[in-house]
Amino acid sequence: MSANPAALAWVRGLNHGPKMLCRSFTAALAGVDGSVVTVECDARLGLPGLTLVGRASGAVSETRERVRSALAHCGHELRPRRQIVNLSPADLRKDSPGIDLAVAVGLLASHEVIPAPALERVMFWGELALDGRVRAAAGTLIVADVARRAGFAALVVPPEAAVEAALIPGLAVLPVAALPQLVQHLRGETAIEPQPSRVLDVVPPLAGPDMADVRGLATARLAVEVMVAGGHNLLFHGPPGVGKTMLARRAAGLMPVLEDEAALEVTKVHGVARGAVPRGLHQHPPVRMPHHSVSVAGLLGGGTPVRPGEVSLAHRGLLFLDELPEFSRACLEGLREPIEDGSVTIVRANGVVRMPARFQLMAAMNPCPCGFLGHPDRACTDPPTAVARYRRKLSGPLLDRIDLVVPITPRASASIACDEPLPESSATLRGRIAVARARQCRRLMGTPYRLNADIPTDDGAIERLCPMTPPAAKLLADVTMRRMLSPRARDRLRRVALTLADLRHGEAAGPPVPIEVEDIARAISLRSALDG
Repeated sequence: MSANPAALAWVRGLNHGPKMLCRSFTAALAGVDGSVVTVECDARLGLPGLTLVGRASGAVSETRERVRSALAHCGHELRPRRQIVNLSPADLRKDSPGIDLAVAVGLLASHEVIPAPALERVMFWGELALDGRVRAAAGTLIVADVARRAGFAALVVPPEAAVEAALIPGLAVLPVAALPQLVQHLRGETAIEPQPSRVLDVVPPLAGPDMADVRGLATARLAVEVMVAGGHNLLFHGPPGVGKTMLARRAAGLMPVLEDEAALEVTKVHGVARGAVPRGLHQHPPVRMPHHSVSVAGLLGGGTPVRPGEVSLAHRGLLFLDELPEFSRACLEGLREPIEDGSVTIVRANGVVRMPARFQLMAAMNPCPCGFLGHPDRACTDPPTAVARYRRKLSGPLLDRIDLVVPITPRASASIACDEPLPESSATLRGRIAVARARQCRRLMGTPYRLNADIPTDDGAIERLCPMTPPAAKLLADVTMRRMLSPRARDRLRRVALTLADLRHGEAAGPPVPIEVEDIARAISLRSALDG
């Protein structure tokens, strides 16, 4: 039997068609971090088809159909070949449609539509519409940071994500609206102008309630000032209605504007949490106030894929937990690691994800279940066993990690004077906090630490950076022995005293000063036991 001439011609066309292995580059997201993904595209002799391998899950499993349709609508329909697309490394989960663009250009290069060398040192991130338009995908800021750290020269993204990607310095961002525009650029026919780098402006503090409204709570006001100035954790305990929540809402207005690096970290976290492209940089510290009914996953993070929890959403900001003993025991004990390490580790069967969680904890609680223990006008109705059971909900290791424990006792109605002088405003406190933080910045220059609360104890840094006078050291040793403080609580007390010394000195450019006796004494007064 003679062979069919048409069939022979078709086979010869397959043998002489493109048989190229081309590579393009994109990224895979894991929490608020990412990794480089190499897209390997191979077109050769075999049954026509497009196979996508390399642990493509979620939206990536549908990339094949989106890419096929987009290429066909743009006039680049793939020739009948056996085409394999491998997403390397194969053991890394990929679940974002932002990979579409890298797959499309890799296939075009394997069919010699665009030159393969044009894909070197360029990362691609964007979802493809069926007509070839490029849409934004969540995580652009993370991908841009991955591209910069990996040494890529350029990042191709859709126009609506270009402003976000341009926040990363040292990276050329090319905005592409549709696939034909990108093909012309890669062929060298029409160049795409890079997105201009964005200059970050200093933003004013958030408008909100003023600390001048808080009267008669001098110790509580000082505790809030110390907390913000040194990055410490604070717990208020007292009857309802004495001003605990009022102080928390005003503490947010004392937080300084974030530096560029911290603002990028916060923006990345919130971009992943919302699953959308952020509209701008988060320059104000985030303030999170979850309800006490929050789940463990909602507080610490979880889900599939893993999403940040409230502790990560409060990264570089303030986490306020009202009615602290009403949170579940699992939530409270889960706070111990992020408070100590500034991150939370989420372990799943398919991998481990580490989320940033360096927040300042501000919490409030009642002294007893009814809330009126120690109230001057109302009597407590709870038996001693109920009060003890209520307070045991907070474990010793958790309280050990809180720097400031301050009671707020209401004054009797007759003792409230109308002619009291107005307390200092939030603007005055912000100025003093800024000076104290400037002193910390000078002291901690050349170290990875930002604030006094970040100074560790395991490498001798606290001895080197928190010097004390001999009388202050003796007082701290006496208090440690008398109160049977743990080494962690003792070191936290020392860091609080250093913040008080920074606030007391009042000059940002002044010489370093040691911790005095009065600083230790005031730090002790701001850490009372939960008794009485």
